[in-house]
Amino acid sequence: MNKDSFNQVYESNTAAWGYEPAECLKKWIKEFPENATVLDLGCGSGRNANYLSENGFKVLGYDWSEEALAEAEFDGDATFRIKNVMEESWGLGQYDVVIDFGCFHFFPPELRSYYHQQLKNVMKDGGIYINESARVDADIQIDPNKNPHNYGPPPMHRDVWMGFNYLTIEKLEKHVLPPHGDFGQYPCWNIFARK
Repeated sequence: MNKDSFNQVYESNTAAWGYEPAECLKKWIKEFPENATVLDLGCGSGRNANYLSENGFKVLGYDWSEEALAEAEFDGDATFRIKNVMEESWGLGQYDVVIDFGCFHFFPPELRSYYHQQLKNVMKDGGIYINESARVDADIQIDPNKNPHNYGPPPMHRDVWMGFNYLTIEKLEKHVLPPHGDFGQYPCWNIFARK
């Protein structure tokens, strides 16, 4: 999907992931250091960034969709910036936590080494990484009749996580995102790792 497609998703309020904080994030927030700084890759309209800000964390969210960021709440300790993380540096700061809910799975294989290098650069030693990405599942298929805008993240096989060998993956869980709006359920991975 390109930037225009994401703008269309947000304009029509049909994001497959919904507008509530991710369940695994709510479960794993207790692992965050007190007053942690968080980088949210592909933050969308800020569903996770605002949740973390409300819980006392300072968050920077990047997204390339102007429409998504127009919906974001600019209050608390969440800051949002337009950025194409596939092409632009993620910055010079280092973060206690980096979260990615639906960004990595859009990186084509030839750009994954760039993703890994940027992630290594922005994570503090001992930092936490959380990811939720589409997963291959033979039993659960995206229903084309419940798929506005033909949204289809490239599903990941389990072996893609071997590329994160600079992190210690503590939790690698299969999950199914529940239906949201007109969008049906789809399978995903939930990953919790430390640097």
